[in-house]
Amino acid sequence: MSDKNSLRKTALKKREEFFNNDEMAARLVAAKVIMLPELDDPLDKVKLIAGYYPLKSELDGLIILKALHAAYFPIALPFIQEKDQPLLFRSWDLKSPLSDGPFATKQSDQEQVIPQIVIVPLLAFDLNGHRLGYGGGYYDRTLEQLRKNNPNLIAIGVAYDGQKHDPLPIDHHDQKLDMVVTEKTIYRFE
Repeated sequence: MSDKNSLRKTALKKREEFFNNDEMAARLVAAKVIMLPELDDPLDKVKLIAGYYPLKSELDGLIILKALHAAYFPIALPFIQEKDQPLLFRSWDLKSPLSDGPFATKQSDQEQVIPQIVIVPLLAFDLNGHRLGYGGGYYDRTLEQLRKNNPNLIAIGVAYDGQKHDPLPIDHHDQKLDMVVTEKTIYRFE
């Protein structure tokens, strides 16, 4: 675990540099996300997409959520129920006020929903679909639980292209992403 902790510190500093020097990245990522063929449903069912309210130097998830909302996708935000538990998701209309949650998060108080697509923030990613998060395991537990009930769940990491770190150290409980969308490209994983 110490390898991951030291890597987290390095990855956070690196991400902060990208955040401070690239104002367009989130818009470029949002443009790529909105055009993903995975968002289309052959049965014309609109997929519910969970995003995140950005913390500190995270790629601005609000820009992505605004683009999805403008395209009439229902959106949701994560809700931390308690430590060591999977995240819940609650719908959000971009207008309703948000409440303060643990770890300086912002959470919706609207109805609980189950997303078909989850947009995930990260500190680093590798070309095998692994991500490095903050170390709480919330997204790993959540993706594992959601995939048990929906094997077609799509987990999309969003990042600056420079957050790529290949390979990342992994643990048995780490959940892979289906893709990572950056300002430069889309990485897809099997």
